[in-house]
Amino acid sequence: MKKILNISLALLLVSVFCSTSTPHAKTKDNNSDIDLSIIPYVKILEKLNNEYGIKMYVSDEDKVKFYKSISNMTPKQFEKLQRKQYKEALKYIHETTPSYDSADVGNPYPTPIPRADKIIPAVPVE
Repeated sequence: MKKILNISLALLLVSVFCSTSTPHAKTKDNNSDIDLSIIPYVKILEKLNNEYGIKMYVSDEDKVKFYKSISNMTPKQFEKLQRKQYKEALKYIHETTPSYDSADVGNPYPTPIPRADKIIPAVPVE
């Protein structure tokens, strides 16, 4: 009877020990799996960065969110989508960038002082 009690107690302790260490192990494996899974997509981003002269990247905090958003895409579909989104964004950037030649937008540079070609006498303050 004592042997059965000791064996069951030992099994209980082993199962408790294994169950508490398992989530940490799964989290580490899961993160490394995600890192490996997004490598082709990160390479596509680097390719587009070099091609367009921009900076696109996946931050460490957003890797899981990024992985979930691209998990149902092939790398070719992802590249096609990124190119389409970049071209669409360029339309809006050019539309919303103010032109300083138009009368609607104020000039960012200081306006010249009227009659600035003449010397303006300065009177020192006492």
